[in-house]
Amino acid sequence: MAFTRLHRGFRGSLDPVHWPFYWPSVPTALVALHVLANVVWIGALLAVAVLTARAPFMADPSEVGALARRVHLRLAVPAFLASLGAGVARIAFAPRVYAHLPWMHVKLTLALAVIVLHHVIGARARRVAKGNTDAARAVGVLGWVTFLCAAGAVLLGVAKSLP
Repeated sequence: MAFTRLHRGFRGSLDPVHWPFYWPSVPTALVALHVLANVVWIGALLAVAVLTARAPFMADPSEVGALARRVHLRLAVPAFLASLGAGVARIAFAPRVYAHLPWMHVKLTLALAVIVLHHVIGARARRVAKGNTDAARAVGVLGWVTFLCAAGAVLLGVAKSLP
C-alpha cells in the first residue's frame, strides 16, 4: 500500500476509503517532491532560455538578461537542488533495485543532459545580463533540447509505472 496509517478508525480498520487519515510513505513522498521540483525546475529553465534567446531583440538586452538570471537563481537552481536531493534520497532506499532497471540508466542519462543544459543556459543568461548579446545565440535551440530530454525522462518515468 502506498500510504501508511496515521490514525486507526473504528475497530482499527485499515480501510483505504478513509483517505484523509493516510499519509504517504517516505519513498512516495520523495517521488512526489522529485516530480514537483522537476516541474518547477524545467519550467523555470525553459523561461530562462526563452528570455535569454529573445534578449537581443529587446530595447535593453542586459535588463532582460538580468531578469533571466534572476529566474535562474531564484527558481531553477533551488528546484534543481530539491529535485536532485529527492531523487538521490529515493534511489538510496533501494539502490540495487534501481541499478538493475535498464530504463533508469537511460532516464539518468537524460537527466544528466538536462543538468548540463541547466548550467549552459544559466551561464549564457549571466553573460547576456553583463551585456554580451552574442551569448544569446542558439539558446532557443538549447531550450528545445532541454524540453526534449525532460520529456524523454518523463516518458520513461511514467511508462515504467504502467502495467
